[in-house]
Amino acid sequence: MEKIYVISGTMCTIDLWQFVFPKFKDIQPVHIDITPANSFEEINQIILNYIEEPATILGFSLGGFSAMNFTIHYPKKVKKLVIVAANSDGLSDSEIQLRRSTIDFLEKHNYKGISQARIQQFLHPDNYNNSEIVSIIKKMDADLGKDVLLRQVKATSTRLGISQKVLKLNIPIFFIGAENDALVNPKKLKEFANKAQKGTYVMVKNCGHMIPLEKPQELASILNLTVN
Repeated sequence: MEKIYVISGTMCTIDLWQFVFPKFKDIQPVHIDITPANSFEEINQIILNYIEEPATILGFSLGGFSAMNFTIHYPKKVKKLVIVAANSDGLSDSEIQLRRSTIDFLEKHNYKGISQARIQQFLHPDNYNNSEIVSIIKKMDADLGKDVLLRQVKATSTRLGISQKVLKLNIPIFFIGAENDALVNPKKLKEFANKAQKGTYVMVKNCGHMIPLEKPQELASILNLTVN
């Protein structure tokens, strides 16, 4: 049984993987909760507390960036990376500005939960009205709440680009992108994967950012092939 350490994205809990984990074959997932962290340094410490080396780490979105960032700091502790819907770029000026205004808003107002418009940014149009997926996203958001959202936005607003360091990693890195991801450009991700020393790129078609919820069977099938 191959152990895989799993890191979720912003405002995501283990619920993100509820359709994926049951489809694993000979893979034992260990979910790493990074929501208590106030910085990427603290995220690295949380990961260190969980893993037995050499580890295979699967990261989604912010979890994918965190997995890559951890690996460039502790390369000997990781034998394989699987990066889902994430890139190694820093934040653009517009993203930093958006985060500042989000923090300012949250500190002054009550948080009423993730909006429908925001949910739709994460999904393929076919899934806008998928009540099961939408309800899971809303539940994860509600379970974590305003304090975690504020902490995660603050903790990850100092995200510097780590692309050049990731390209130097001499371990297999599987990049899984989504054809219709509005947050992570699949073409750029493919180009980056091709530059990596041992990079492989797989694209999931007709899918938005939330690959584990939108295409769990396909994702599990890819992981069953790549992890073992």
